[in-house]
Amino acid sequence: MIHSLQSDILYAEINEKGAELSRLCSKKTNTEYLWHGDPKIWAQQAPVLFPIVGRLKDGKYSYAGKSYQMPPHGFASSAPFSVERTVDNSLIFSYSDTKETRAIYPFAFTFNVIFTLKWNVIETIYEVENKSAGPMYFSFGSHEAYSCPRFEGERFDDYYLEFDYDNTYQSHMVSPNGLLTNEAYPVIESGRKIPLSYDLFKNDSLVFVDIPSGKIALGSNKSAHRVEIEYDDAPNLVLWTKPGAPYICIEPWHGLPDFEDSDGQLTNKQGIISLEKGTAFSWRHTVSIYEKQGEKL
Repeated sequence: MIHSLQSDILYAEINEKGAELSRLCSKKTNTEYLWHGDPKIWAQQAPVLFPIVGRLKDGKYSYAGKSYQMPPHGFASSAPFSVERTVDNSLIFSYSDTKETRAIYPFAFTFNVIFTLKWNVIETIYEVENKSAGPMYFSFGSHEAYSCPRFEGERFDDYYLEFDYDNTYQSHMVSPNGLLTNEAYPVIESGRKIPLSYDLFKNDSLVFVDIPSGKIALGSNKSAHRVEIEYDDAPNLVLWTKPGAPYICIEPWHGLPDFEDSDGQLTNKQGIISLEKGTAFSWRHTVSIYEKQGEKL
């Protein structure tokens, strides 16, 4: 089932399955900012990643002496969330552990994804509550795909990504099996802008680890339309597209895929969050839409 939110400026749709944002549209210009999804290219649009992000080495991990298998990015993207609408133009999507999840992830939890639409901004808050008898180990992240190019006559390489300040930004290499290597290479040296080209993604994703930035924008050299993504304290950022595909995924992550030299132990997984029993963890990110230079919609 699809649920909707709208402000005077934006209209959004979220799929109950996976709590997946499926539409983000300007009501003023009827511009679609989210990738529409195409099974021939990539069917998803903005999957929610939980309780892992990326791939596990050999598709499995170990915890407390037992081995478990889990698909890439976990299971939240196909989960049947329950939905509650609040009075402040928000939707709360909630999912708790089941017999099926505990067979591959032995923790009791409640995972909430809260969407709020305000003016030209859609805010997403992720909340994880540990209901286990001991600590819980998890990762999560966003995976929104934005239309790129967006308008007729534009090309992918008319667009750029821009961090909020100058720095040297390095990406880890991704191996052919989707794991990270310990080799990194500079994408930006003493700057903040990445001119987009499909050549950037010949090696799969760009994976920025522990970067000192909480904001990135998708802009165009052909128009003033701009998408700004701002997030709290997510140490890692992934950028991805398929060469030739008309979208760019901008993905702040709490966590990482396994490295090639991973020992497979969940408690040792790089970037994993440890949450004590009876406690909760929350993280917020926003997407702001601008259509005129220097002003909001």
